[in-house]
Amino acid sequence: MKVSMDKSEQEVALNTRDEFYIVSPKKFIIMFFGTLGMYHFYWFYKNWSNYRNKTGDKVWPIARSIFSVFFTHSLFKKMLGKHSNPTSEMSKMVDVWALVYVLTYVVSQISDQLPGKEIGFQYTDYISFILLPAACWSLYKAQVLANAVCNNPDGSKNNKFSILNYLWLVLGAVFWSLIVWGMTL
Repeated sequence: MKVSMDKSEQEVALNTRDEFYIVSPKKFIIMFFGTLGMYHFYWFYKNWSNYRNKTGDKVWPIARSIFSVFFTHSLFKKMLGKHSNPTSEMSKMVDVWALVYVLTYVVSQISDQLPGKEIGFQYTDYISFILLPAACWSLYKAQVLANAVCNNPDGSKNNKFSILNYLWLVLGAVFWSLIVWGMTL
């Protein structure tokens, strides 16, 4: 049996959703590093999904998550556009955050392919790990902005870890262990 909402109920539902994904800074950092940066897929998906649900814009959150490198600037600008008091300095910084993410992502993807083609040197494998903090920093700054825009600066609406969060962290710990073990060989 399908339950339908009348127009006023739909408007209330739209108005109660947050436009962007809220997560506490601590949880964001733990999830990002704990999953070797793979959390960025989920992070972009949730931001675009919330944005679509709130605004009704016809965006594809899954595609924008997979191809995040092409949509980073757009997402960050949308976050800035919803800020109550954006400044030109803040606008420049949002561009910097987006650029840092895009560059770290592209360089990381290229460096991951080099050892398989016997290009580069023996430490090419480590470039992605060296760039991980820069990628985290750029998305972290955007997360702080998203939390502020959604009137939840400390991210208290999403500061607890779910069972699924723990499962992802366990999987990440396995990958981290394999990487450390591989580095020691």
